[in-house]
Amino acid sequence: MEIVFNPGSKVRLKSGGPDMTIRGQHFDVLTNEYRSNMFDCIWFEKNIDGKQEVHYCPFYAHELVEIDSN
Repeated sequence: MEIVFNPGSKVRLKSGGPDMTIRGQHFDVLTNEYRSNMFDCIWFEKNIDGKQEVHYCPFYAHELVEIDSN
């Protein structure tokens, strides 16, 4: 069964961590194609100076769980 997340979906790693937003499927520049089993995520956290920093990372779909956006 293929796991699919839509852009804007709120997710979290199954192992925990911050709430993240799905940006879309991950584009692999080495193979020059979109990976159906990987999604690009974005989230914000404060650094040690208290300023917001943006973070971005691709994750495999099986590592993510969708969370309630309410």
